[in-house]
Amino acid sequence: MNTTLRTIASVTAAGGIAAGTLFLGGGAASAMPSDKPCDIADVNVSISQDEGHAAGHEAFVLHYTAANPTINCQLDGFPSGMTFTQGSGHGNDQSADMEIVPDRTDGSAPMPVNLRAGHPAESRIVLDSQAPVTFFPDVVNLNLPAQYGDTTTVAWPEGAPLTGYSVTVTDVSAA
Repeated sequence: MNTTLRTIASVTAAGGIAAGTLFLGGGAASAMPSDKPCDIADVNVSISQDEGHAAGHEAFVLHYTAANPTINCQLDGFPSGMTFTQGSGHGNDQSADMEIVPDRTDGSAPMPVNLRAGHPAESRIVLDSQAPVTFFPDVVNLNLPAQYGDTTTVAWPEGAPLTGYSVTVTDVSAA
């Protein structure tokens, strides 16, 4: 009887150690969501043209990636405060503050996105392609879609025109 109890105790202990190891190892492999808003030091931002947008519109994708492998922060809402600028390299300095219209056609509230290594996020800037060309910007200054909205400057795709005087911007989403 004593041998049976010792066998059960050692099997139970071994199972508990194995389960604890799996639990701890799983916690390190899958990061928990963060409540910390991203700041500009946490995020790399780039823009590319979106080739597959609806007729009559042109879209540009804002790509948000973690600045380093230890980043775990939250983006929420949409980028705001956009100013498009054409530098002196064109001989005609111009800038335009755009009216920003959030695209919430489904009426839903924005959902926060957890940004970390291997888990990028994105949002879109949508222009009316039928509107007249405003100018050809070099950069766009914008506030991150985060609680405190740090401002960053991002290179605009070369040769892509800015059309009209307002843009529709989508909420940040997982990429």
